[in-house]
Amino acid sequence: MASQTDLDQGGTFRQTQKVYMGPSVGWVAAPSQNILEVTSASASVARGMNLIQVSRNGTVTINLPSSLRSAAGPQAIPGNSIIVPVVVIDAGGFASPTNIITINAFAGELIDGIAAIEIVSSYGAYVLKPNIDTGGWTLTQ
Repeated sequence: MASQTDLDQGGTFRQTQKVYMGPSVGWVAAPSQNILEVTSASASVARGMNLIQVSRNGTVTINLPSSLRSAAGPQAIPGNSIIVPVVVIDAGGFASPTNIITINAFAGELIDGIAAIEIVSSYGAYVLKPNIDTGGWTLTQ
């Protein structure tokens, strides 16, 4: 897995776009297309990654970041108040009842009321929308 934070050496594809968050916050760089390719047995996703492509012939565990925004509000850390859906996809087509891709919510948060969801069919995918106010994720697909 490439580095998600070392943009000069990691090779992680990141694309941003400017989003206007009102007169008190102004323009903020929001993730537009940040791709994380997972080929190992587990990966912890950094905040702002919005496309996780799994290409591993075996079980995989994906650990999502916290979806909560900063308690200090959008003026303190504007990027934490942007709602960017996260897509997790079995890009390699290896998912099956024996090669399960498990997606874990951040500790103390849930994905539509449960702690983890699974992809068990080839080329399966989930789209997860963060709930920045209460934490957790909502399945939109």
